[in-house]
Amino acid sequence: MTADAQNVSPASTCSSDSSIYTEPDDDDRRVFCGCAGANRYGILALSLCYLAFLMSSMIAYNATFVAIMDKTTSPLYNGSITADIDWENSELSIGDRRLSFGVMEKSLTFAGGFCGAMLFTFPINMLLQRFGAHKVMTVIGTLCTIMVAISPVIVCWSFPVFVIVRIVSGISISNSFPVAGAVVNEWGTTGEKGLFVAVLSAYVELSALFTMPISGLIATKVSWDTVFYLHAALLGLFTVLWAIYYRDKPKKHPFVARKEWQKISLGKRPVTGKISPPLQRIFRSMVIWAIWIAVIGNFLVAQFTISYSPLYLSYVLGFDTMTAGFLTIAPLAGQLVIKVLTGLASDRLTCLPEVGKLRLFNSIALLGSGLFFILLSVVPPAGNAADVVLIIIPVALLGFSSGGYPKCVVMVSQEHSPFIMSIVQIVACLSLLTGSFAVPALTKDDTFDQWRTVFLIYAFVLTLSNTIFIAFARAEPAKWTSTISSASTPPPPVQPMEIDVNKIILPPGHLDETPQERNDDVPKV
Repeated sequence: MTADAQNVSPASTCSSDSSIYTEPDDDDRRVFCGCAGANRYGILALSLCYLAFLMSSMIAYNATFVAIMDKTTSPLYNGSITADIDWENSELSIGDRRLSFGVMEKSLTFAGGFCGAMLFTFPINMLLQRFGAHKVMTVIGTLCTIMVAISPVIVCWSFPVFVIVRIVSGISISNSFPVAGAVVNEWGTTGEKGLFVAVLSAYVELSALFTMPISGLIATKVSWDTVFYLHAALLGLFTVLWAIYYRDKPKKHPFVARKEWQKISLGKRPVTGKISPPLQRIFRSMVIWAIWIAVIGNFLVAQFTISYSPLYLSYVLGFDTMTAGFLTIAPLAGQLVIKVLTGLASDRLTCLPEVGKLRLFNSIALLGSGLFFILLSVVPPAGNAADVVLIIIPVALLGFSSGGYPKCVVMVSQEHSPFIMSIVQIVACLSLLTGSFAVPALTKDDTFDQWRTVFLIYAFVLTLSNTIFIAFARAEPAKWTSTISSASTPPPPVQPMEIDVNKIILPPGHLDETPQERNDDVPKV
């Protein structure tokens, strides 16, 4: 027995590093259609639409609020609005009834969904870790479909019960960011993370882009309750598509061929078992806190986009309900296009380092939007197109944020991004909840002077949050991720295997062979 043979062990024929790519056993999975190696883009499109319509189901009420309150469109309207008229008469159809809400009731109905989202975030995140997004999101979609379908009946029947329905409906957006983070990590290739982050973070704009104009049109031309029924039908449809088409793991999808699975898995360290985020190290990380602070600025203004822009256009600029709904298309469409283009640019731009790109795109979004809100606050409405343009620009600029803090989350936290995203979800909902009470309290009469104060607050928060982010932003994985841990830990040394020659069992007749015959059986290298 030679020395070389003594130093060879079975373990040395395979890698001890669990990060080495291994292919799935084709005997355990059947591929019905390879989809030309592009099935991950189908998953991306479905995830975007599903998250968008989940949010649309909740903000459908926001978009119809003006129509629900508009007494001039009631069949009982006789040229004057008096307390003697029973606008909520039970003999009227639900679509013909008109409701009256005070400032506190208005705030509760707007804030109910965001409050529910905060309450459900951690419980739903635990369910996601145990059962996966496929099962959990299917159940959530079914529940939210029911909630939005019964909303018109409940709001006319009992206001306290309607607030409860709104809180339960908040489950629709309680886990949007963790689900988006899971889709990016599981389905996006290492070179497409910017694109996946940008597209999935656009669910907010896509939901408002559909809901605001369509709701205004239907509420004006048909009835306000039809808006809820339409959203229930669409959400139910996408829930069925999600249940049928989505899978938590690419290798379990019947439309993912081996070649695409290899492309998705290339460069990723496989994760086995349950992931336990290092909570103390995460909450001591300044870059993570900078991300969460950037979320505050972004979503405080997002509250204006998805809730109050139709009210501002109607009450301050004087547009009717349908026109105000359609005017919201411009800033949202601009924001959506900018997000996708920013995602592509952040993956392909090579003249700047990764951290430089994070700071650049985040500054254009938050600082740029803040500067235009200052301009908006000092230029009173003049009754022309400039009024609308000044509203469009600061909202559209927020689209550049997709190349900033959302991508920073994925790059820094790696396999812990779903947990970080769950905190992002809570911070976002807290910002939306704060705006739900603060904005109505500051704009009781919906005058421009009152809205000027709101715009200046937006500008201050945006500028401050961006300053903190660019000071602490990083682009490399944190030290508490497996990427750094595996890179810094050397592989264990290969121990020589001791072989007892007395226990070697040779085939019959082997000792009768000549040395030349035995050498002929050895494969030539």
